[in-house]
Amino acid sequence: MKYPSIMVKTVFVFFIAFYVGHPLAMAQQLLKGKILELGSNENMSQVSIKNLNTDVQVESDRNGDFSIAAKKDEILVFAFPGYRTDSLVVTDFAFKRMYLTGVDDPRLLSEVNVNAMTNSRLEEERAKAQAEGQVANTVSGGGIALSPSRLFGKEGRNARRSYKLMEEEANNRDIDARFTRTLVQSFTPLEGDDLDLFMVKYRPKINFVKKASDDDLRLYVIDSYGKFNKLTAAQKEKIKLETQQ
Repeated sequence: MKYPSIMVKTVFVFFIAFYVGHPLAMAQQLLKGKILELGSNENMSQVSIKNLNTDVQVESDRNGDFSIAAKKDEILVFAFPGYRTDSLVVTDFAFKRMYLTGVDDPRLLSEVNVNAMTNSRLEEERAKAQAEGQVANTVSGGGIALSPSRLFGKEGRNARRSYKLMEEEANNRDIDARFTRTLVQSFTPLEGDDLDLFMVKYRPKINFVKKASDDDLRLYVIDSYGKFNKLTAAQKEKIKLETQQ
């Protein structure tokens, strides 16, 4: 029996509409990455990676590589015995490098180590370093007690140094999250080298970013673009040289 062509088309269109709207059609993408030990940069195999939103769980292979289905805003948890459990909120599907640290790892943080931390791990370590580096505490009766060991001791100094590094990294991430290339290109025609120079020259301070509304930031970009247009070629070249130092 032959069906009229119009019926076949109707059924086909219905099938496509059903498929696109069906939850299964909203396929998750594969997020790929590598897991390493913080400090040694050695590949870590058999690390558990779990998607908390779907309960899907995989393990890293012998080279530390992994891939897991995920969508934006879903949360992945990385766990391995003897190491601190870490988490990652999926914001994009670029290749990820995750660094895990031993529970009792005494090594000092370096700038590279801090840059590799996820936001949740950074916040946890920052709070810990702040507590360990604190030299004064209130006591009953309203007085303040100083701790000479924390003030002059090696552990206290290291904790304050680590806190400073992590505070700077957290501030940079806050700035990067709002002062983006996409934002600048929404209100200016900048691209290429000029865009790179603008992002460096007019990168806002953290105090402004924390207080600024979206409108404040938009006006800042527009005003800064007016200043950028007045720069001479020599001034732009100077900015470029400074960024390379």
